Amino acid sequence: MYEAGIFVFGTKLFPERSRDGISSLPLELSWQIFKYLDDVTLRNASFVCITWKRIIHSNKSLKRRLNHFETVLKVGSENLAKYHRRNRKILKKLDKKNYLSIGESKVEWTREMIIKTKRPGENIVVRTKRYKLF
Repeated sequence: MYEAGIFVFGTKLFPERSRDGISSLPLELSWQIFKYLDDVTLRNASFVCITWKRIIHSNKSLKRRLNHFETVLKVGSENLAKYHRRNRKILKKLDKKNYLSIGESKVEWTREMIIKTKRPGENIVVRTKRYKLF
């Protein structure tokens, strides 16, 4: 009577958590069940509940499949995801580089060009500036 929770006058104050069939199985069997799922279904299964998410993230191969699928979604295709995974160190170095200098810039030259149209009074003025970075 008292092993499932605290009773006060016949009612439970702290109800026992309901468990589904997969989370009540041993961890190895749950991993085998989740290995049968494809990548999209595995991702959706990780959003079902916290217990399923923890089961999926506790297995290295399932977690790798889930992370690879997330990279494919972010990058856009399977080939780009493979490139991103293989060249991760190079891409991190490129992200840290600043290609534009932070110093001052000055106008090297300015050009103004007037494009005349066939109708009078409708000339278009195009101004271009070229900057030099220090």
